[in-house]
Amino acid sequence: MTSPQRRAGLIVALLIALLAAAAVRDLTRLGAAAPWKNMDEFADFYCAGSALIERASPYTYEPLRSCEHRVNTGENFRGRLFRSDPAVAVPAPQPAYDFVPFMALAALPPDGARILDAAAILAAVVLCVVALGGLGVPALVAAPALLLSTAYVELNTAQIVPFALLALVVCGLALARGNGGVAGVAAALTAIEPTAGVPVFVAALLFVPRARGPLALTLLALALVTLGLVGPRGLEQYVAGVLPAHAASELRFPFQYSLTYALAVLGVPSGVARLAGAFSYVLLIAVGLGIAPRAATALRRAELLVFVPALCSVIAGPFLHQEELCFALPALLVVATASHGRARAFAAAALCVLSIPWIAVWGMKQLFLASVFVSAAILLGLRVARWAAIATIAGIALGLYLIELHPPHLPVPPPSAARTYAATELVQREWRDYTDRRSTSDFAWFAIKVPTWTALLGALAILAALSSRSPAGIESSPENLRGRRSLPTA
Repeated sequence: MTSPQRRAGLIVALLIALLAAAAVRDLTRLGAAAPWKNMDEFADFYCAGSALIERASPYTYEPLRSCEHRVNTGENFRGRLFRSDPAVAVPAPQPAYDFVPFMALAALPPDGARILDAAAILAAVVLCVVALGGLGVPALVAAPALLLSTAYVELNTAQIVPFALLALVVCGLALARGNGGVAGVAAALTAIEPTAGVPVFVAALLFVPRARGPLALTLLALALVTLGLVGPRGLEQYVAGVLPAHAASELRFPFQYSLTYALAVLGVPSGVARLAGAFSYVLLIAVGLGIAPRAATALRRAELLVFVPALCSVIAGPFLHQEELCFALPALLVVATASHGRARAFAAAALCVLSIPWIAVWGMKQLFLASVFVSAAILLGLRVARWAAIATIAGIALGLYLIELHPPHLPVPPPSAARTYAATELVQREWRDYTDRRSTSDFAWFAIKVPTWTALLGALAILAALSSRSPAGIESSPENLRGRRSLPTA
């Protein structure tokens, strides 16, 4: 490296360090909004586990409501909401096997269980970075990509998504190393978050013959656990009742990213919006399954066989939150690392956008510098060309600044006295009433999602373009992909 290049590198490193220090300073000023002080959905899962210990349903209004009111007692948003509205309850719309760890936590006092849950979430994110490193993704790229999008978001909501994300990344790592058995088990464990798990199951079944047996056995074990916890009636209640009721309960909820939400906000009848969302989910999974083998062959990256369908599972669909968007990151991280030139620049730009939780940043200016830092660190780690990197950072910073000029306004609705809820009703009926009262006509809540939607569609376009370059007639099995790790110029 010449002396001018060395000086330029030192200047960039110094600027990044200063930006990091300023971002940390702002994050220390979050106060009550710090993610470990929120952990919004911890009580939902904790109480679902408690219900199963009591041999009660984790999906009905009681005992979930009573337990959540005992647990949500802090000064965060959930604590204030539950004190102000005695009827409110929040669903935990997950399959029963997800609640097994929370049955163990429910035996502990809530405060201690909350600490263990937070530690597990952060550990899962760290392990994702380590596993991505095994795929050749530098930690200095993977860590900033997951810092806000996954560590901050998932800790803030206390979601179980990071454990499914870890299963996905481990599945990809096993494929890259030719271990079909481990890949099958890990693919099945993505069922922790079924929306992302379904396309991963299908991809493993179609493309990885040695994964089929372990996959089937692991799924069978999960099914038996479910039957043991809730019985056939509970399983039927979940599939036929909870899933459709929950999708309908958040039709216009402003925190949604789904196609169903977008269409409903734009005035499409609710039935049509829900049908279109469900159809888009199936269609995009089919598209992902079509692209995945060719993209894997083009870049000689077997992990894309499952990463691409996972990405497609969080585009459009009937039900989608910020928490699930991290399933798009492994595919983009691999593509950005393995490609060069304009393909890398475009993938890096999409990765930067998806690494930012736009709604959270919109409401908290303390996250502005952290978002700029994350973008700069990703672009520097990927060595994106100077002007492409500057344009990306400038565009993101300008976008964040403009949205913060119009802060979100979404007041908590007053308690509704319009109806009461039977103890045996699905909690989604009460939740639908709450989300309807909290819906908004403010178009800014639609506009804030446009960068994320654009990045997701851009990622799909990049993968489609790469897949079109796959050599015809090359078998795209993990066995043929393994060992051919040279990275062609894209």
